[in-house]
Amino acid sequence: MKFTKAEIDAIIEASPRTCVPFNKLVLSQDYQARAGGSTPKLNMAELAASIKECGVLQNLVVVQGARGRYEVCAGGRRLEALSLLVGNGDLADNYPVPVLIVPADRALIASLSENVFHIPMHPADEFAAFAKLIGQGKSVEDVAAAFGVTPLVVKRRMKLATVSPKLMTLFREDQIGLDCLMVLASVDDHQKQEQTWAALTSWNRRPDYLRQLLTQGEIESDRDAVAKYVTLKAYEKAGGALRRDLFSDDDKKVYLLDAALLEKLATDKLQKKAMQIAAEGWKWVDVRVRYAFDEYVKYGELRKTKRQPDAEEAAALEDMDGRIAALHAQMEALAEALADEDGNEEAFYRLEGEAEGLEEQRKALDEALSVWPADLMAQAGCVVHVGHNGAVAVKYGLIRPDDRSDMVQAARQAAENGTDEPLVSLPSAKTRPVHSEKLVRCLTAHRVAAVQAELLDRPDVALAAITAHLAQKIFRGNDLYYCRSENVFAISATDSQSDLRSAAEDMGASAAWAKLQAERTAWAERLPENLEEIFPWLLAQEQATALRLLTFVVAVTVTGIYGTEPERQSNEALARALGLDMTQWWTATGASYFNHVSKARVLEVVTEAVDANAASPLAALKKDAVVTGAEQTVAGTGWLPACLRINTAQTRQTEAAADDTRRVPGEPAVTA
Repeated sequence: MKFTKAEIDAIIEASPRTCVPFNKLVLSQDYQARAGGSTPKLNMAELAASIKECGVLQNLVVVQGARGRYEVCAGGRRLEALSLLVGNGDLADNYPVPVLIVPADRALIASLSENVFHIPMHPADEFAAFAKLIGQGKSVEDVAAAFGVTPLVVKRRMKLATVSPKLMTLFREDQIGLDCLMVLASVDDHQKQEQTWAALTSWNRRPDYLRQLLTQGEIESDRDAVAKYVTLKAYEKAGGALRRDLFSDDDKKVYLLDAALLEKLATDKLQKKAMQIAAEGWKWVDVRVRYAFDEYVKYGELRKTKRQPDAEEAAALEDMDGRIAALHAQMEALAEALADEDGNEEAFYRLEGEAEGLEEQRKALDEALSVWPADLMAQAGCVVHVGHNGAVAVKYGLIRPDDRSDMVQAARQAAENGTDEPLVSLPSAKTRPVHSEKLVRCLTAHRVAAVQAELLDRPDVALAAITAHLAQKIFRGNDLYYCRSENVFAISATDSQSDLRSAAEDMGASAAWAKLQAERTAWAERLPENLEEIFPWLLAQEQATALRLLTFVVAVTVTGIYGTEPERQSNEALARALGLDMTQWWTATGASYFNHVSKARVLEVVTEAVDANAASPLAALKKDAVVTGAEQTVAGTGWLPACLRINTAQTRQTEAAADDTRRVPGEPAVTA
């Protein structure tokens, strides 16, 4: 039997509204439209805080039961939040709760009205509401306390409310996602927000790319080496403009907006080090905020010479060499004893640590004997700059092209005075190229275009070539030689299986891993030993062979390991397309799951997978017994944790209907 909204509204209109003491309310087991366990448990503390501040704004729907009790058939979350407040002593046990009393034969209909016809608040309205509260004189802290959220959440929602009205309209129409809206809100300029969004192509509206466009010309305080060297404190003291991103996970992250000021501050700070270097006797000292290799590529380099140690240094070197040799002899004897299981392992490691310490001292003394030749320093110079780690760095002994002749003459004089090793390294003279760089780029671009055009008509060659390219990357692994080989395509592939083994210690025992390794072994035995021959080998194979190999190399590159459960996983669409059923590949056991969660969580899983009656006997047991019982009880039910479930269209609709408030993903709800 179907009911219209008007019919349901008439039933509710005819029902009495009153207040009932909290201690007379119980959750109905018979008249709820929602299935057991479907009520969301998130943000209960926030809902309780809202009720404490504003009261119960929407009445509960109840049925009069036995012994003066009232069964709640709609408003389970509000009842749970009230229970939390009463339990904490924030409300009295007889706190009056507004209710709508409906006949028992109409209870399910009323519950449906609450859940089916309820129109949740749009996130954009929540943003505006928070901003209005602040505008009415409420402090950020007061609003945060009223809704049980942090002041940062309040500030973020206020910031979202300031986004360009045009873009907010698109957000309301689901044409802009919340992740992109947060990036847009990080910039105050409405025109910049709108222009940047308009410049994005529809297929590339990603938050990271949007942030990259919005922050062009800005400097990240925690990543830029020069910013770290100058320090944020010094930059702010100098009056530098900056921007803080409320939506960054790192609350210390700041964007510096005045690049010229930052460079000036860095240059001024480097001058002190430059004066110290100049006092050492160098001909010149340049100060550069960043060392540009291209600027000094035509410069030669002076090399250090090794001076003879004085008597004290020579004695120290001889003493250290003798002690190191003696320690190594003792370690060798202990190693032999350990091999016979008759040695002292602790003594071996103690000797090893002592030897390593002496070797470090020996190395430091040896480096102290390497010095810049004083008679040649007058023809060379240094560049003081900011290193990649944000600290001062110095490039010593550079020889300007204009000083080359004088340096060569001085080096010859030094050689005549008894220095045998070469002291100067000068760049070799280059012959004039036949073609200019611009022309070579033009010619080779035409070659690439021609290859691309020819390839359009040869899918067999294209398939074999790309498959070989990917297979080479997968099977060559970390071979350093591969890093030096030239690529035909600007395409990369990374085998993710090492990441899987690192993330899951039991991966080696899984059926999926066994299947992948069997396929890998089969291909390793079949492919040419010389991986450079995969391409011609594939050309000689049936196309089905190339497709099978391509399938394998693509499969082992799939990623999606997360540290926290995301709202949507990167491989979700792929999993749905494959019809993935994780119950065929994973089972909840003590080792795979229950040992790694709390006892309370184990009981929740048993309740969800079977029922509360199955979980009840386990509650009084110790953790080990609970794990064993849960493993036996859940076996065969096909239960999976949320991150292993496939988010189909049907489950997405079910989850949406289960929420009695619309909330910003990742942030608490604000309605009571």
